[in-house]
Amino acid sequence: MKKHILIFYLIVSALGISSCSDFLDVPLKSSIATSNFFKTQQDFDMALNGAYHMMTSAEWDSGHRWGNYFEGFLFLGRVGTDECFTSYGDNEAQISNYTFTPSNYIVSRTWYDQYVGISRANMVIDRMASTKVEMTQNERDRILGEAYFLRGFYYFILARYYGEVPLVLQEVVDVAAMNTDKAPLAKVYEQIVSDFKQAESLLPLKNVNGRAHRYAATAFLAKVYLQMSGEPLKDGAAAELAAQSAYAVIKSGQFELVKNYFSLFDGTNEYSSEYIFDADFSNKEDATHYGGQVGTTDGVPNPYDLYWVQIVSCKEFYEKFNEKDQRREAIADYRYVDVDGEPVIDRNPEAIGDNYYVYKFRHPLKKADRGDTWVNWSNPLNFPILRYADILLTYAEAVNRSKNGLTTEALEYVNQVRRRGFGVDINTANAGIDLPMMGVEEFNKAILQERSFELSFEGHRWFDLVRFGKLEEAVKSLNKYDKTKELTQQAKNVKPRHVILPIPQDVIDASNGKITQNPLWAN
Repeated sequence: MKKHILIFYLIVSALGISSCSDFLDVPLKSSIATSNFFKTQQDFDMALNGAYHMMTSAEWDSGHRWGNYFEGFLFLGRVGTDECFTSYGDNEAQISNYTFTPSNYIVSRTWYDQYVGISRANMVIDRMASTKVEMTQNERDRILGEAYFLRGFYYFILARYYGEVPLVLQEVVDVAAMNTDKAPLAKVYEQIVSDFKQAESLLPLKNVNGRAHRYAATAFLAKVYLQMSGEPLKDGAAAELAAQSAYAVIKSGQFELVKNYFSLFDGTNEYSSEYIFDADFSNKEDATHYGGQVGTTDGVPNPYDLYWVQIVSCKEFYEKFNEKDQRREAIADYRYVDVDGEPVIDRNPEAIGDNYYVYKFRHPLKKADRGDTWVNWSNPLNFPILRYADILLTYAEAVNRSKNGLTTEALEYVNQVRRRGFGVDINTANAGIDLPMMGVEEFNKAILQERSFELSFEGHRWFDLVRFGKLEEAVKSLNKYDKTKELTQQAKNVKPRHVILPIPQDVIDASNGKITQNPLWAN
């Protein structure tokens, strides 16, 4: 798939078929430029690869990397929460410390990348509607299903970060005729639901690795409905729909929790029974072909040039874990030193100080295990966008919201996740580990914390805190220790407006004021 992505990018670049919208500021394929392209099924798949490519593109000049999982989403959604923050950097530190403005480059490129992906998905959807290319109905459905999935995926990112955004649902061949009005947030979510439902009806049960399948669409529907049920929409009917979609995934029998938690994050167990949808990276050819940077921004100090140690955690978060919870090992209070060619853990207080490092995504410490193509900025680790444990927790939260109380089944799914985290049999009740039955508000607090234990550093925390209306409270909790206050200013700087990103200033300027700033950022 990587090779086809590159070919597609080179084709559209060489033919000069990009133009810029005056408000989206994204490449738009013209009807003339693409009229001779969609002649085979392979052409449609190549165009579809281009839409997937926006999740992982490392393009430097266009800034793609700052709006996707190659770099930008290794910061946005993760740092600036009560889980982790940035110890250095420019645009990254602004995100982490809540000093960013509408001119921040990550804010700008996140908008840009999603609309590039949407533009490419629209092209596939529209061209499929009029094509005379011969292909089986299954292949036609698969291609359309993936395009709808990706459009819903990119709009879901936009809705959660920016709120009201323009809905562009057709291939744009005339920029002047494009509707630039921001749609109400409920309307944006309505479109996201529609796209994922379309995808759900068209996609196969299984697909090649790195591509969407039917239950990925169902799982995202659960995530979308759950977000709608909380802040800011507070859609009263959405929680029940979230529970229904999550339950369909659970009862499909397609997924289960893997036994070894950290095998999900070191490259040894990708595409496992817990995998639902990842940002897919590979560097198998050689180091000049980009893999990803998953884990590179995190990590522990070491002599092997594996990590940048740019994103770090804190003692406040470390202390929230039960000491027997193995997931606490996602935070390290040590470094590695080399002893006779072997990596050895060093907990020397003078060397470590009071530092806590994010160590969930683990690069192989020994060069022989990494291979010759592995470099820190180009590694094959995938970023887990959605995995089965998230759906089990989503179901429980949705049930509690919709039924105004837990069920024993919903609580059991949470406890299965907890038992795996503590390293015991997931199907055997354990009074020392399991959460007991509890009231609505008590469980809301418990599930929010459990999601942090299970999904730490995977980009969910900011969205979870916003959904529960707890962002400011959680961020301000990082004031217990002087070391944290020394390293990050986020607790001091966070404000009510930070539950949403500002509309990028370059978008407002390019639209000549047609696109207005988000109200919380208007002054």
